[in-house]
Amino acid sequence: MALAINTERVPQRQPRGGQSIPPERHLTVIPGTSKRTILFFSTMVLGLFVVVSSVIGLQAYIAGQQLKLDRLTSEISLARQYHDELRQQRVALLAPEYLREQAKALMMTPGLGSKFVEVPQDVVASVVISTGKMDSAFANPSNLASLNPLANLGVAQNEGTQP
Repeated sequence: MALAINTERVPQRQPRGGQSIPPERHLTVIPGTSKRTILFFSTMVLGLFVVVSSVIGLQAYIAGQQLKLDRLTSEISLARQYHDELRQQRVALLAPEYLREQAKALMMTPGLGSKFVEVPQDVVASVVISTGKMDSAFANPSNLASLNPLANLGVAQNEGTQP
């Protein structure tokens, strides 16, 4: 009997004591970063940080100013509303109907008419003399034609109108 074995399937063993040779490597030397490159990148990062911080700070300042403006605008609006209310109250207090009601509440009655009284000139002169110690010659100027240039005017007009 013959036994047939496929030899391709059987793994071939390497000798035990042998060392394997590593494959050839093609390595290149990378030059180290210089201080100038590190300084450039660190300066760029620092500059970018300063710019971003400045923009954020400016935006915060603008927002604060906007809040102040909003507060002032609302205060002005409230003051205008209050002023309008006061004006309306003033108009209501000065209205004739309101004043009439207040007068009735104080037991006041409307006047029935007006009467004008003519005060004689000698009474006016005596009051002026007593209060101001005026000279009597000046108190009654109608008697002195030299002091009253219009004294003769009334006499002349009366004479001209008579037939």
